[in-house]
Amino acid sequence: MDRTEEIVANKQLRKDLDEKIQQVKGLPASRERSLAITKLQEAVMWLGMDLKRLNEEDPYPHSKDPGSGDVIDPTAQGLKF
Repeated sequence: MDRTEEIVANKQLRKDLDEKIQQVKGLPASRERSLAITKLQEAVMWLGMDLKRLNEEDPYPHSKDPGSGDVIDPTAQGLKF
């Protein structure tokens, strides 16, 4: 698998996981489901870190710039979490 294929696979997995998060959120709330959501969100975060490892362009250009004021970039790939 080349770098481009890895990036595409990571992005697809992040999208798929976000869909699962939304499905779980649609169920009646419970402590266990809350933990499941947290772990799925964690998996999305780690796949984002893998994109960083692959030198994917930073999807949050203002995240480390205190001079950007109250600018908050939208979630990468349009994920809802």
